Amino acid sequence: MLKEADTRALAYLAAGIGIGAAVGVFFAPQSGDEIRRRIANKCFDTIDSANDKVWQSRLQVRDVVNKGQQEIIKVVAAGRAAVAKPKTAETPVAIL
Repeated sequence: MLKEADTRALAYLAAGIGIGAAVGVFFAPQSGDEIRRRIANKCFDTIDSANDKVWQSRLQVRDVVNKGQQEIIKVVAAGRAAVAKPKTAETPVAIL
């Protein structure tokens, strides 16, 4: 568990990183249009990457569901075959 001092130190670290990033953007040697374009491109790249990962996940889920359905079909078929199989004569149990 984090102590209060550790939590405060992490908060200051996060604030410092945020302030540093903001100052870096303002004092960058590029124009505002170029910076906005770079930020927009980075956002679009991130969205594209996320979409690719979602698509891959959907394909994996589909494959797992298909395999599960095939297993269920096999189990149901085996159950039906077991129910349809004629019973053999069992040894009678004496009731006392």
